[in-house]
Amino acid sequence: MTTNTLFTANNLDTWLAHLEQLHPNAIELGLGRITTVGERLNLIELDATVITVAGTNGKGTTCAFLEQILVDAGYKVGVYSSPHIHRYNERLRINFKELSDQRHCDAFAMIEETRKDVSLSYFEYATLGCLYLLQQEKCDFILLEVGLGGRLDATNMVESDLSVVTTIGIDHIDWLGSDREKIGFEKAGVFRANKPAICGDLDVPDSVIEHANNISAQLKLVNKDYRYERIEQDQWRWIGQKTLSPIKQTLMPIQNAATALAVIESLDLDINAQRLIDSIEQASLAGRLQPMTGYPCDVYIDVAHNPQSAEYLASQLQRIKTTKGESCKVHAVVGMLSDKDMTATLSAINHKISDYRFVSLDCYRGASADLLFEAYQKSENNSHNVVKFLNVESAFEDAIKDADTSDIVIVFGSFHTVSDILKK
Repeated sequence: MTTNTLFTANNLDTWLAHLEQLHPNAIELGLGRITTVGERLNLIELDATVITVAGTNGKGTTCAFLEQILVDAGYKVGVYSSPHIHRYNERLRINFKELSDQRHCDAFAMIEETRKDVSLSYFEYATLGCLYLLQQEKCDFILLEVGLGGRLDATNMVESDLSVVTTIGIDHIDWLGSDREKIGFEKAGVFRANKPAICGDLDVPDSVIEHANNISAQLKLVNKDYRYERIEQDQWRWIGQKTLSPIKQTLMPIQNAATALAVIESLDLDINAQRLIDSIEQASLAGRLQPMTGYPCDVYIDVAHNPQSAEYLASQLQRIKTTKGESCKVHAVVGMLSDKDMTATLSAINHKISDYRFVSLDCYRGASADLLFEAYQKSENNSHNVVKFLNVESAFEDAIKDADTSDIVIVFGSFHTVSDILKK
């Protein structure tokens, strides 16, 4: 069957269903297939300043900080990120705005016509489609969030002008390796010879530095070429070639804000210091300790799904608890994917949780509540009251019913878990 008979002009859902069936593997790293099609569409070198952002955690928030700064400074900025939480269109933003279903359908039609006999994964197809649209939009800056790893990720097909590695933790071990040195090497694969590279990890693996040196990348490291420090409980300062202070702490990580500021400094853009501070304080991103309104108690959702992100979430929950008093309880609704390190993730946050509601995720790689509970039993400080639920909605309703007005309900563990709350 041909593209014309398979798809209507406006039916994005039908296109997406088709993409899921095109390739036998949901995840298949490698640049051969996508580069073949990318070259046919002239997508290797984009007509914009391209910033590629890799890292275990913090990619999305670093891009959000950069997006806010650059848009506020008057630039046209395109952002490609993944996965989406609620709608596919979230994967591409132009100055904060999503593009229409029709634009994405048109891009898919072009990719389908161009790829010919090349088999593409869902992510490769999505990446090509969004790159095609970004090229059409004639942006000043393009921010590319790496999907998985870096060296062999589809986004690494594009020649970037500046590369970032936010943090390096243990995740996706089946594809990236089981230790930080191996994972660091994979993520440093986004670096480019003789071009700026920023690493915001507080304990950077040797492999990252060695790779940067081998290709003569212009590497800048936190606590060496720039740094940040708290000056009060809710304020901090950034110190590079210039100092920015005071900056109000928001719900997104200071570490990633500092990395974004290091990027801006490396770009040598003439942006007023107060404007930089204002942009950092205004930046936000869906699903990152996102407050939900309309409930009798405080409710937050967060996509934390590995030990490093769970540790940060725990620290932020403690910050919030200190403003609410000792009687504040934290009721957690958790759903995770089965290939995540569930035991280590829960160990990182157990000490801040009062009780758990584990849920089964009905999606590819979704863990059952029973499997999640088995992982919890192996975790540290596992003396909570735990109830298992078949879905996120029923667990969330039960948590809200059980919570006092001074309590916190936190929903976390996966983009799928957060998405189910946003659909309510």
